[in-house]
Amino acid sequence: MSTTTAWHTIREASVISGLPESTLRYYEQIGIIAPITRDPSSGHRA
Repeated sequence: MSTTTAWHTIREASVISGLPESTLRYYEQIGIIAPITRDPSSGHRA
């Protein structure tokens, strides 16, 4: 079994989760969700 990491933009994460981008950013800022790992080269969320 192979494992891969998919990197997503905030917009893609919003579509996947069904939450607005601003809500995802706010939840991360206040600690409701853990900080999301980011690709250091692009800033995309993992």
